[in-house]
Amino acid sequence: MINDDPGARDLVAIALRSFREAILPVVPADQRFTALMIANALGTAERELAAGTGAEPALAAAVGDLLGETGDLPTLLPRLCAAIDAGRFDAPDRQSALRAVLKDITLARLAVSNPKRLSAERREPGR
Repeated sequence: MINDDPGARDLVAIALRSFREAILPVVPADQRFTALMIANALGTAERELAAGTGAEPALAAAVGDLLGETGDLPTLLPRLCAAIDAGRFDAPDRQSALRAVLKDITLARLAVSNPKRLSAERREPGR
């Protein structure tokens, strides 16, 4: 049997569209900030569901290469933080590799949390 029910991403998209079209225009001014925060949270959830975990294997591999370990991203990121804190990347030759990986992580997170900023980042070369 085919399941034609909307998935989580579709449900969030429907909720966001309905909220923006039907609710947001009639929200009183003193509650507008809260309403905009709700719309922003729904938009972030929609992008997160759309993105899935597609970027995680590549990021995990990059972090793992830095650390000389293997694992998934949620496991490796705390280890990376601990390694940074312990000074394992203080040497200049280690810093450039670390910066590259941190930039990749940041760009992947921006794609979900703030895609407008990511677009601006890509239009401003040399940043």
